[in-house]
Amino acid sequence: MKNINRYIMTQLAVPMLFITFSLTGVIWLSQSLKFVEKLINGLPVSTFLYLSILLLPGILKYTLLLGIFFGTLFAFNKLYSDSELIVMWSAGLSKWALARPAIYLALLTALALYFLGFLLTPYGVRTVDELRVQWQDSLAAVVLREGVFNSLAGGVTVYIREKSSSGELLGILVHDERVRDKPVTYMAERGAFIKTADGPRFVMNTGNLQEVAKDDAKLSLLYFDQYILDINQFEKQSSAVWLKPEHRYLMELINPEKSERIDREGWKLKAELHQRLVLPLYAICLVFIALAGVLSGEFSRRGRVKRIAAAAIIGVALLIAAMALFRVSGNSPLITPALYFMPIISTVVAAYLAAGGSFKFLGSLFNRHPMLPGEPK
Repeated sequence: MKNINRYIMTQLAVPMLFITFSLTGVIWLSQSLKFVEKLINGLPVSTFLYLSILLLPGILKYTLLLGIFFGTLFAFNKLYSDSELIVMWSAGLSKWALARPAIYLALLTALALYFLGFLLTPYGVRTVDELRVQWQDSLAAVVLREGVFNSLAGGVTVYIREKSSSGELLGILVHDERVRDKPVTYMAERGAFIKTADGPRFVMNTGNLQEVAKDDAKLSLLYFDQYILDINQFEKQSSAVWLKPEHRYLMELINPEKSERIDREGWKLKAELHQRLVLPLYAICLVFIALAGVLSGEFSRRGRVKRIAAAAIIGVALLIAAMALFRVSGNSPLITPALYFMPIISTVVAAYLAAGGSFKFLGSLFNRHPMLPGEPK
């Protein structure tokens, strides 16, 4: 029996992993394109890969569900088409003895989804957001873009012709017209952008400062060997951001901090918590739907194309309905019980159909000694 379980588990795991990784790869690639512009503008490749990998847990939450669902449909349909299931039934194994490996795999997938939902996904999206804010709000990321007129703040523009391999900036121009009556232009042959304990500084070497008084159109010109410009005032300051529900860990959802926004939007945290609790249940639900599509009914040499197609449509429709429920779950407390009832009821109905309209399997599902013959029916 262990050999049969191992064989069926292998038949399930191969298509499941193939579908999961294929879908994950496509979605991951599309999500990674968000960082391509930053990669071109100087984002290190290692940081780009790190950010991209952090997106994987959030993608795997859904691709794992689709992978185990369609993997179970494919594997059991192949076993059925190759008459392997018929041979096993004839040897005295019940439907539920054969379905047991799929149910074990569904339970393992559900545990993996809980791990992803409560730990890896919030860590990933939180880190990505923090790094994205640092990259977007950091003045260095803007200044170090060469060959582009960069706006640092209202009325302040910086241009750098070239950046050397050592990090030295060549061909610097800073135009400050925040004071409309006295615009100032700094030009330097070379320089560097540095950060000090007192804030960012722009060190310019061999250049000049040009100031024009508009009332008398008089130009003042000052040459310098070195000029240090305090641009701390230009840097975008990242304000405190409310931690989004999807960025929170389990205890941060259960016991959030006290604030006016929590009082106003606390329902979003509850909706996120329920979603993380319910989503893994669909791994078990979808596996039972797949089993119902293959195991229900009597044996037919023509195959079970219609049943399998119907199971595929029902499974996908159920998952879409679940996503829709998750979105509106915070609008009314009456929707919360429906979040749990839908996968549980769907699992029971699918198990009933897979058993041929009988609940006898409930007593023997995890029994070591499978029911003897009388199947398929």
